Order: sequence, then C-alpha cells, then structure tokens
Amino acid sequence: MSGLDLGLLSYGQTRVLVDDFADSYRFYRDILGLPLKHHEPGEQEPGAGPYACFVAGDADLALFTRAYMDAAVGAEHRPKDGIDTVVVVLRVGDVDAAAKTVEARGAELTTVPADQPAWGTRVAHLRAPEGTLIELCQYED
Repeated sequence: MSGLDLGLLSYGQTRVLVDDFADSYRFYRDILGLPLKHHEPGEQEPGAGPYACFVAGDADLALFTRAYMDAAVGAEHRPKDGIDTVVVVLRVGDVDAAAKTVEARGAELTTVPADQPAWGTRVAHLRAPEGTLIELCQYED
C-alpha cells in the first residue's frame, strides 16, 4: 500500500485553523516572514480572511478561519481542548539565528535552541497567536 494507490500526486498544504484571522495572518507574515502566495478571491485586504496561503519553502501553509472550514466539514469532530494535533515544522539553515530573528520580531520562544540527538536536529519552538506549535528545525549535516 502506498499513497500511489490513492492517485496521490504530492503533498498539498498544511491548513492552520484560526479564530482571529488578522492576528494569525500578521504572525505568519511578519514574525515568521512567510511570503503570501494567494488569498481569498475578491478580498481587498489579504489579512481580512477567511483564507490565505503562504509559501513555506517547497510547501504551502494556509490559514483558514475555523468558521470557513466548519462550513465545509462541520464542527462536531474537533479535538479536545489542550491537545496539540499538529506541529508546523519549518526547516531552517541556522536555528539559533532564526530564533533570534523571530524574537526580534516580537515572538516569545517556548523552548530555546537545543540539540535533539535522537532526531538528528537542533530545534527551537514558539507558539502562533492561537496556540499552534511551531518548530524551527535545523538538520545535522
């Protein structure tokens, strides 16, 4: 069994669901510095929501308002409060420099850069405005 059994072409994107779209939009654009790829057609201001897509290296990271996603799939199957269900991992060349950059832009690190030998990485963590766990990750050479 493989993704090819599904006709899988590629990984599409990660969607982060939020309530305060404007605050989250500013975080991903201004703190993480992700370039905007596109936003909801017809919206004059991209930060107004309910949808925006950013470029994160070779992948896309999209923001959706929860209400926008709930309209498509319903809200009855949401996870329990207080459980991380996703970690957005951003691969960087120098985790220490990246951590300093996001701190200078106003973010608070939840973990300082530290080696994770079992993972073969050096990582730092922070949280987006609505709690999504963000990992800045530098792979060992």
